[in-house]
Amino acid sequence: MIEKQNHTLATSSNGGASFLFGHKEQVAFILNCIKTNQIPNAWLFHGPAGIGKASLALNVAKALSSGGFLKNRSLSHISEKDIRDPYVSTWSNNIFFCKRKWDDKKKLFQKNISIDDIRELRRKVSLSSTDNSYKVCIVDTTEDLNLSASNSLLKILEEPPKKTLFILVSNNKQSILPTIFSRCQKIAFQRLSEGDLRNISMGFLKENQFEQLKKYGALTSCEGSVRKLLNFLDKDFIEFFNGMKGLLLDLPNLDRRKAIKLLAVNKKYLAYDDPDKSSLGVLLRLLASLAKNEIDLVFNSKLVTEEIHLIAAHLYAQISLLRHQSMEYNIDAKKVLFLALNIIDLAFAKYRKE
Repeated sequence: MIEKQNHTLATSSNGGASFLFGHKEQVAFILNCIKTNQIPNAWLFHGPAGIGKASLALNVAKALSSGGFLKNRSLSHISEKDIRDPYVSTWSNNIFFCKRKWDDKKKLFQKNISIDDIRELRRKVSLSSTDNSYKVCIVDTTEDLNLSASNSLLKILEEPPKKTLFILVSNNKQSILPTIFSRCQKIAFQRLSEGDLRNISMGFLKENQFEQLKKYGALTSCEGSVRKLLNFLDKDFIEFFNGMKGLLLDLPNLDRRKAIKLLAVNKKYLAYDDPDKSSLGVLLRLLASLAKNEIDLVFNSKLVTEEIHLIAAHLYAQISLLRHQSMEYNIDAKKVLFLALNIIDLAFAKYRKE
């Protein structure tokens, strides 16, 4: 049913069911809404990428959409385990996943969720359910909607079908159409803790592999995201990541020759399909770490530390917009990266010694 998905799940022994770790407060809030029959028409799950928002949405969908589940137990008796590890072995016909489709010919994902995708979603949810279960529509991610698709989704949210729940998943809530944003009950998610990452990793990492990733500094760099943590299993990526980090550590004297040499032997990361492994994605992650004081620059002093954090935060926003626009207009990735490096270089120019 779902192809090429990347859910933040750990495999349990319960027939391959998915157990979800972390997000205690969010799970408790959702559980209370279900048990007290205060389920809204739409939830917005927003927070960092790769931390399990779509996984939790899917687990909630399994619990609510299973007719067999509701025949045996009322909503008031749903437990935390039913949300974290739903006892549903088959895919429900009442769960609808809406995301960018895979193009087999081009071997890549389509650029956006289109209005045709939302129209198809509308057609499906308009059909009556054969039992007392919910129909649950998961849109992952909401920022992938183009304007026409956003407006089409808005019309559904304005007059939602009965017993239909929309769960919109977003890594960047600022990009959501304000009219859609206002019609959703918001649930904010934070990065996963080291303990959660360790528990999740037990399902797919070999013994001591987690400690090795911790030694490489992957736990800090992954920003609490399992998806980003997995990238550090690739030795080539670790070398490239450390090379990009070295460019920032040279600040305020950014070495363009070193950057050219690094990219010459790592061309594949310029326009990587996975945004977290692309050169701009790595650069943005390092800027975020600099803004959060997770990276120490050599010239740091108590007088300039706070100022550096503000500059890094501003650069993160500026280069994020640059990346978005470059994708929108299909600009050469190498040119965009070096423009981003120039922007960083200029921002730190005043700290250079004459």
